[in-house]
Amino acid sequence: MVLSQVFYVPNTIRILRTRDVRGYSLAAWLMLSAGLACYLVYFIARGDPVGIVANIFGVSGASLTTACVWRWRNVTPRPAAVVPGPSTAPGGGQ
Repeated sequence: MVLSQVFYVPNTIRILRTRDVRGYSLAAWLMLSAGLACYLVYFIARGDPVGIVANIFGVSGASLTTACVWRWRNVTPRPAAVVPGPSTAPGGGQ
């Protein structure tokens, strides 16, 4: 259950870093957010604390990603940051 509620985290981090939402479907993220919200209501009605907590994280993350896709759908993405490694460090990492 945990993995199904946090699968979006790498995508969300990438979107927040680059603002690049090309290839992300706004309709799909809206449906996912709505579906997770329905599950949250279901688990609240059942009084299932594990389902409630898991779906609070799921709804929050999917909603954040949906908001980013909505906000940046017509924005030019930022260039990806380059992290210096041994081959890009001055002196070749020597």
